Amino acid sequence: MKKIIVALLVVFSQLYGQNFKFAVMSDSRGDVHGVNEPVLKKLTHHLLTNNPDLKFILFLGDLIDGSWKDASENFSQMKYWKKVMSEAYNSSTLVGKKVYVGIGNHEVRTPKDEANFLKVFPDMPKNGPADEKGLTYSFDYDGVHFVVFDTDRWYYGDTTTTKDDHPDWHKFHHYQWLENDLKAARERGVKRIFAGSHEMFFPVGGHLRDGLANLGRNLTLPLDSAAKARLTAHDKLWKILVDNKVTAFVSGHEHLYSRQSVDGIYQIISGSSGAPVYDFNPTYDQGDKKKVGREFTYSQALPYYKALGYNYGPGKNSQKSEDFVGKRAYHYVLFDVQPDSVSVKTFGMLIKKNTMTKTDSTIKLIDSFTIK
Repeated sequence: MKKIIVALLVVFSQLYGQNFKFAVMSDSRGDVHGVNEPVLKKLTHHLLTNNPDLKFILFLGDLIDGSWKDASENFSQMKYWKKVMSEAYNSSTLVGKKVYVGIGNHEVRTPKDEANFLKVFPDMPKNGPADEKGLTYSFDYDGVHFVVFDTDRWYYGDTTTTKDDHPDWHKFHHYQWLENDLKAARERGVKRIFAGSHEMFFPVGGHLRDGLANLGRNLTLPLDSAAKARLTAHDKLWKILVDNKVTAFVSGHEHLYSRQSVDGIYQIISGSSGAPVYDFNPTYDQGDKKKVGREFTYSQALPYYKALGYNYGPGKNSQKSEDFVGKRAYHYVLFDVQPDSVSVKTFGMLIKKNTMTKTDSTIKLIDSFTIK
């Protein structure tokens, strides 16, 4: 009898219960003990004050600036970030873990940083791969499945020496775990899946050289074997999301807001809750003049566009999809999950042209769209 009741509750939730809000933020690093405290506090307060029905926040990495030399400094900065986010952690209306945190490259700068991350955030779900418990994980809420996967690890090569240890950024290691997790969610009958990580699949500005494609600096064509292998891994991981009909993939890393649909999935980057804001990929029409926060000129970017299959040339947007929309802003993205659609609204402070941090300090709606 108990099993029947549980099954009925699950069915009821899947059919009628999908009506809730969650938010996505990332990249809050700055100058106040590794955190852009004024901006992060302001965005968080605006989010919570204007959305009393918000259920939880996904925060996808680069919480802090981090140190290359001192793991204790990184530990201290992460604890300080948690203090800055106290309004969310003390909320009586947020549910579950309240803030589901993913790890980014700025949290992984010394061999001890992953362990320190788990000490600061000990309550993240522990259902991930054996070596990524609390770093890669998934959970269900109201008939919707969420998976957060770690794309910035630490590499241990020759265990007899520390000289072979280094950051292992811009990749994911556990394809089978992810595929099994998503398939199991579909078998449970979930109606929607949201996947997230710090690194994005399709760079939109400032990080053409890395992200999950990780093509490196000074790319030339044809691709060498190493670049081909990284791009093949990128495509394989994206295909897992496509095959399992993920509603949206959310990330940070690029200090911008953007959205675009690729193979039926929205890639939504919520990339600055305080980190310096980049410019978008250079276009043919802009010529070869470098702009603030941009790594490459158009000519330098061309090999990346060709390798990634972007729209480039006269009149094109230099992005993966023609439906690309982007804003330079400190921001958060709000998802309102309804039975037959997801309303997505982005609120933020627009950054002034030719700067990376100057803003009018007014938080307003800067984008909205609906995922059917």
